[in-house]
Amino acid sequence: MPDFSTTYRILRQDGTAIRTLAAYREAGGYKALEIAISQQTPDQIVQQVIDAKLRGRGGAGRLTGEKWRLVQQVDDAPKYVICNAYDADSRSLVARTLLETNPHQVIESIVLAAYAVGASEAYLFARSSFREGIEAAQEALREALDANLVGRDILGTDFSCTINVLGVDIGFMGGEETVQMALIKGRRGMPEQRPPFPSQYGLWDKPTAINNIETLVNVPLIVRDGAKAFSSIGSATTGGTKLLTVYDFGTESEPHVVEVPFGTSLRDILAHAGLSHSDEEVRAIVVGGAEGGALPPSLLDTPYDFDPLEEAGAIVGSSILEILPVDTCMVAWSMERTHYLSKETCGKCVPCRLGVKRMAGLLEGVISDLGVSGDLDVLDEFAAYVPNGSLCGFGVQAPNPYKTARRYWPEHFTLHVQEQQCPTGTCVPVRSHRFVTKHVLP
Repeated sequence: MPDFSTTYRILRQDGTAIRTLAAYREAGGYKALEIAISQQTPDQIVQQVIDAKLRGRGGAGRLTGEKWRLVQQVDDAPKYVICNAYDADSRSLVARTLLETNPHQVIESIVLAAYAVGASEAYLFARSSFREGIEAAQEALREALDANLVGRDILGTDFSCTINVLGVDIGFMGGEETVQMALIKGRRGMPEQRPPFPSQYGLWDKPTAINNIETLVNVPLIVRDGAKAFSSIGSATTGGTKLLTVYDFGTESEPHVVEVPFGTSLRDILAHAGLSHSDEEVRAIVVGGAEGGALPPSLLDTPYDFDPLEEAGAIVGSSILEILPVDTCMVAWSMERTHYLSKETCGKCVPCRLGVKRMAGLLEGVISDLGVSGDLDVLDEFAAYVPNGSLCGFGVQAPNPYKTARRYWPEHFTLHVQEQQCPTGTCVPVRSHRFVTKHVLP
């Protein structure tokens, strides 16, 4: 297993929090902000972020510097920055951990992003249930205001930036960027069609840079230590480290929050989290949270990076890893995930609203031994139809649980349909009949 002791960039190795301004400055905090606004131009900051290969940690994996460049190049003031600290999957502890342990690093990163793109107003958008984290961020913001590290004429320059803190909770869809912009504007939280993208036409119809909180907190490290030092850790395509929430045999277990370099194998991540199971004890590892894909133990050596995970059928997603025990029926698991997602859709797109619900219903029939071979064909059809007809990433990723279960454990589905048997003997029927309409000629 790799030595992770020298790879930490975001969390302290001893697990202690740095909440006060004095403690954060002692650890090198706000050094990057001082360097940026006194020695570097916004163009130089953006180029550093591009050179560092900083990709969005919210799931899409787009190069952060390229998004900033688009906002920077639009000649339409004012401009805005939104820090997405929502964590769509409530089981993820990434945003909550950063707010609670490193609130000043969050504040510094938002101000740096605003300086880079030419914004003067920013929003910290978090789940309202993250009470301790929001309070820590508000206290850090008060300290930063008193020290002239945020607000008007920061550090005696002509650069000003205000930060607004919002706490909202509307379920899974609250993590979608256009939903957040709608909520900030007091509108119903539903996604908008893109293009136009927020970088050109965002909040209040102005250029807006929206970045995940974990993406942003890496920016002070890049500015302070340099792009080369940052990209020296990670993979060939993605610089830096990744925070992960790891669950052992179900979400009832105590979660582990770990930080690893991009490119670390799934097997090494589990070992780093203190989990050691033989391949015979594990049915699958789910990568990406509620919309993530399930991978068999034979793929535990897959590198944790955007492209390898996508090829395997999983996603970075909400940065959750879960181990499924060997007695898990993958038909039942995919049914439970799809049923949950059918309730979390905002309902705006017909393919997502009805398609995911229809998939959940078909899977309920399969585990109840009422499925027929044609049901699997319909499920495959919906798994392709839903992503193609959805406006946002929720619908694009919603079929992942079914698609990966069908891809890697096809025998679970065929045994249920052809033999009316559960491969693990654990499925409990949720239906007792199947409607069959007979057409009788007069």
